[in-house]
Amino acid sequence: MLLYNKNIYNFFQKTVFVKIVFLKISDIDTLNANNIKPDKYWNPSLLIQNTAGDPKETKWTEIRYGKEGEAFIVEKRRLKGTFTENLELEDFPFDNQDLSINISSELTNEELILKEDDQDLSRLNVSCLVDEQEWHLSDLVEAEERMLKKEFSEAKNIAYPGLVVKCVATRRPGFFVWNILIIMTIISSLSFCSFVVDRDLPQRRLQLGFTLTLTGVAFRFVTNQSLPKISYLTKLDKYILFSMIFNYLVSIWHAIITFFEYDLDLQRWLDFGAFIFFLTVYILFQIFFVLIVVTKVRYLPQDKNRQIKTEIKTFKKPDLE
Repeated sequence: MLLYNKNIYNFFQKTVFVKIVFLKISDIDTLNANNIKPDKYWNPSLLIQNTAGDPKETKWTEIRYGKEGEAFIVEKRRLKGTFTENLELEDFPFDNQDLSINISSELTNEELILKEDDQDLSRLNVSCLVDEQEWHLSDLVEAEERMLKKEFSEAKNIAYPGLVVKCVATRRPGFFVWNILIIMTIISSLSFCSFVVDRDLPQRRLQLGFTLTLTGVAFRFVTNQSLPKISYLTKLDKYILFSMIFNYLVSIWHAIITFFEYDLDLQRWLDFGAFIFFLTVYILFQIFFVLIVVTKVRYLPQDKNRQIKTEIKTFKKPDLE
C-alpha cells in the first residue's frame, strides 16, 4: 500500500496532454481581411456642415493593426462638391481667404471629442488648384476645434463637437493693379496739369478738371463689373474714391481762386500754395497706401509649430500599420 502526503503531491509540476481534431476547414480568405461590417460597431456619425447641395461622397472602412496587435477601424471618405465660405474682402485685391471644411457630429460633446490626428497630419495637394492664375495656394493646413450649438434644436444648451480644417489661398493682385490702380493713378495725377493753365482762363481749368472727374466716374462704372458687390469698402474702393475726390477738390479750387482777382500777387501765391498742398497730400497718400499693402496685407507665413510636428512625424513612425 502506497502512502503519500497530499500537500507534497500538489507541489510537483503537472503535465496535461491535449489532442485536437480538425473536423472541417472552410474557405481560407486572405484577400478580404479588411472586409468588415461597420454597422455592427460604434460610429462617430460625422457630418460636413458647409456643403452646398448634395456632394458626391464615397465612404469605406479599413482595419489597421497596432504594434501590439490591437485592431482599429478607420473610416475614409472622398467628397466632391461645392463648399460655402464667408469671404472677408476688406483687403481686396490683396486679400487672403480661408478655404475650410467644417466637420461635426450628431453625437453631443459629452459623447465625442473631435481632434486632429497628430500621427497622420492633414495635407493638401497644391497642384489641384484650377484658378492658379488668380490665386496662390499655400501648402499649410490648419485645424481648429470648436463647439457648435444647433440654433433650431429644442435642446439649445447641448453642445456638439466641431473641427474646422482649412487652407489659405492668396489672391494674385496683378490684374487689378495694372488695369485699375495704375489707370486711376494716371487719371488723378493729370489734375496737376490744370495748374499750368493761365489763371486768367478759369474756364479752361474747370473744363479740364470736369473732364478728368467725369472720366474717373465713367471708369468707376466700368470697373464695377470686376469688383465684388459688398456693402463695405475694400482697399481698391478706397483708392478709387480718393482719386475721384481728389479731382473734385482740385476743380473746386479752380473755381475759388477766381474770387482773388482783385490782388494778382495774392492770387499767384495762393495758387502756388494750393499746388504744393495738393501735391503733398497726393504723394503722402500714395506712400501710405503702399505701406499698408506691404505691411498688413502679405502672404501668410509658415506655421513653425506645424513644421516641428511634421519633422517629428518623419522620425517617429505611427504605431498603426
